[in-house]
Amino acid sequence: MSGVAIIGGGPAGLSAAIYTARADKRTLVFDDGGGTTRDVSRMENVYGFPDGVTGPELVEVGQEHAEKYGAERISEEVVHIERTDDGFRVETTVDEYAVDGVILATGADYERPAIADVEAYEGQGVSYCVECDAYFYRDRPVAVVGNGNYAATEALMLLDYTDDVRLLTNGDEFDADPELQAKVDAAEIPVRTDRLDQLVGDDGLEGIVTTDGETIAVDGLFVALGTAGGTDLAEMLGIPVDGDEIVTEPDQSTTVDRVYAAGDATGGHQQIATSVGEGARAAINLLEAFRGADYVDYKKVPA
Repeated sequence: MSGVAIIGGGPAGLSAAIYTARADKRTLVFDDGGGTTRDVSRMENVYGFPDGVTGPELVEVGQEHAEKYGAERISEEVVHIERTDDGFRVETTVDEYAVDGVILATGADYERPAIADVEAYEGQGVSYCVECDAYFYRDRPVAVVGNGNYAATEALMLLDYTDDVRLLTNGDEFDADPELQAKVDAAEIPVRTDRLDQLVGDDGLEGIVTTDGETIAVDGLFVALGTAGGTDLAEMLGIPVDGDEIVTEPDQSTTVDRVYAAGDATGGHQQIATSVGEGARAAINLLEAFRGADYVDYKKVPA
């Protein structure tokens, strides 16, 4: 029985685990308890949950589903991974494991802006995903904090939901490609370069205070500073990365045989639905790879 290491216990990793476990591959899901999905207070665009679902609830359901078919959750942080003669060695802060295939589903950690109290308002006015949360701010004043093409694109996307959009660069000059700058100008989106100090509001976000003491009244603040993905493990295996994203082929394969990647770690729209689909694709194609060779059975590496 071949062993599969799935590194990451979010939607992509758990989706992959369901497929590999159902295929009778011993499936180890390395999940240290983190992940951006667990930070989401409520989602209303997840297939099968018309009344909405919280991030922790969605992860719990996914764990139960994978474990039903025999997947094992390893509550340890993976710190190193390397190829061996007959597979891969996965090292955690606690132990070592030998497996025959790997799916990297490490997710992405969102970069927080340098503004006081941001964490306190996450889910209460601060969002890291326009596609996920703009719906809740229809016809309400919102802002995007960030710079460059990413921030410009997010600000333009918000116009589908509200006309009251501004772009805050937090002290930097606005620096996007000329085409995007022209679109921002044409849409008459105000660009402010004030330094931002703190967020305020009693029952949710009500405003952003600049270092000059002015309050910019907004109900929603969308962070567009890019992501810091979990690419370290990929680089340990010699897999190319592009910024904070693991480079994959359309079948989720990487340049290393029997190593696949899925979910937010690969970039893209960073949606639950996308992560679930990529996790399934990675697992299906890894199983195809197993059928093409005689791999060793899973075993625990002796101490």
